[in-house]
Amino acid sequence: MNYGKLNEDIYERSVVKVMNANMHAYLHTNSLGYKDVYNGAGRGDFCAVFPCENQTDTNVSANGFVSAQAQAGGKNAVLRAFEASVNNIASRCGGLCIQHQATADITLFVPEKLREIKVREMLAELARRADALGIFLANISVQVLPWVSMETASCVIHMEFHNLMHMKGAEPDDDIVMTKWIGLEGTALIARSSQEELKMRYPADIVDEAAGFLQYLSVMPEAACAAKSGASDMQAAREGGIFGGLWELAARNGVGLVADLCSIPVRQETIEVCEYFDLNPYELMAGGSLLITCKNGGALVRTLAGSGISAALIGKITEGNDRIIRHEDENRFLEPVRGDERYQYYRKKKEHDKT
Repeated sequence: MNYGKLNEDIYERSVVKVMNANMHAYLHTNSLGYKDVYNGAGRGDFCAVFPCENQTDTNVSANGFVSAQAQAGGKNAVLRAFEASVNNIASRCGGLCIQHQATADITLFVPEKLREIKVREMLAELARRADALGIFLANISVQVLPWVSMETASCVIHMEFHNLMHMKGAEPDDDIVMTKWIGLEGTALIARSSQEELKMRYPADIVDEAAGFLQYLSVMPEAACAAKSGASDMQAAREGGIFGGLWELAARNGVGLVADLCSIPVRQETIEVCEYFDLNPYELMAGGSLLITCKNGGALVRTLAGSGISAALIGKITEGNDRIIRHEDENRFLEPVRGDERYQYYRKKKEHDKT
């Protein structure tokens, strides 16, 4: 199997079927009756929403609860896993409005060579972010393992929700809006891991700017804005890049799409980093970008701009299952992404270090 998330076929066979069987058994033996689980097993979501059985009961403290998870490896792994988990909730629930208890469980694996001060700094940064969002760090497990070569983190967030903004799903003729720029998380990871090497080729300010792209990881502001503006669906892009996000958005909704390659925003820093390491920026980890479907994409882009959020209208939802990337007069079919370009970077870096 390839590095990264399981491909779509394997995930359906070996994960979704197991989860569905488990849910069937749970509903058969449990009287709580969570029969309206909203696609919690989706490959691109990693977020499940459980409404309460009786949402009209005033004694119930919340309408339901949501559980989301995410993983990250490499530089700033803990904060990135936490931010990705929050983004999964924001894209499914139309933002993040914490009125009652929200907790996070963190698991961190580190190599033996990592110094204690680095662990403390990572967790202190995580704590500051969690405090700002009102999320309680319920459990943090840290293990030093001999087979781990870089920091690897997993985050699971559980929280109650109130007045969930239920989105009906993407439909044909909906516009596709993308926020910020492609490859932000992957660019930052690579720039932070190869700063000195990149500075031998590019001006230091370009490399430093690329390394700072982690500041753009949260999609909560645009998710809240899009939900209030009538978005039909949202997808937090991440592994597999923007192409992976587009595929997962269409596959989850059972629709096709056409996206214009020239309309997809990309920063010059990402172009430079990808050219240096011969990577495809459209398949590079895209944490920080949110894909939104809605009826009037142009109006949403203007609304987002009014809130200081960069966005662009990049395509349209279509009938059928054809997912097409258009570049000038040429069309190509989008396919499920096999892995993420950051793994190609790690492979090349490993080979280079051996020589």
